[in-house]
Amino acid sequence: MKKCVFVLAIALFSAVGAQGAVAFGTDSSGNSEVKAESWNWPATYDFQDIAVIPVKMDVGFWIKVNGAKDLVLKLKQVEIHKYSGTVNVTIACNVNIQLSVSWSKKSDVNLGSYGSSVSVSPSTLDAPGGTVAISLTLSNVDLSNLAGGANCLEIGAVTLKVRPNMTPQLAGGCR
Repeated sequence: MKKCVFVLAIALFSAVGAQGAVAFGTDSSGNSEVKAESWNWPATYDFQDIAVIPVKMDVGFWIKVNGAKDLVLKLKQVEIHKYSGTVNVTIACNVNIQLSVSWSKKSDVNLGSYGSSVSVSPSTLDAPGGTVAISLTLSNVDLSNLAGGANCLEIGAVTLKVRPNMTPQLAGGCR
């Protein structure tokens, strides 16, 4: 008799176990859920995947001028009152960019009534970047205001400016 009760109990537990399996699903609202009884959950209480949630982030613009501290634009005399020079600048970026440059003379340097022309070529770069040439020409420089024989006299600076080459997304952001 004990053997019959034992066999009957095993059969009963097998039948209940088959009906009470762990159920996974998504309801009509898009919610994920899991349903199981404590006695038919995996015996080790293993973690079960219930939802895969996408992870999103806003990626900002990144622009780097390689070796910026070591760059110097050196002017050389090309005519009696005309000086010109070019410096190559390597840029790395994660966005297509537009570039522009401006020239400003140091306030304590007197070049007289001079003219200037400054440019960057190319004026656009696509990601991941590349090399641009910045050129400066000063014409009609009055040399009488500068100390003769001065080497590497700092007379001003060229400023490189960049901006993303794309239409702005004003009310954007990762939502």
